[in-house]
Amino acid sequence: MKFFKKHLFSLIAVVATLVATSVASSACWWFVYQPEEPKCLRDK
Repeated sequence: MKFFKKHLFSLIAVVATLVATSVASSACWWFVYQPEEPKCLRDK
């Protein structure tokens, strides 16, 4: 039973790492996006 638990926790750790990596890399695209500055906020 200990063998099964050890491998189960290892599998959960691997899946969590993959999910965290994919979420972090997809969030970078939002960081790159810069909307156009409204005319009322521009320096004259």
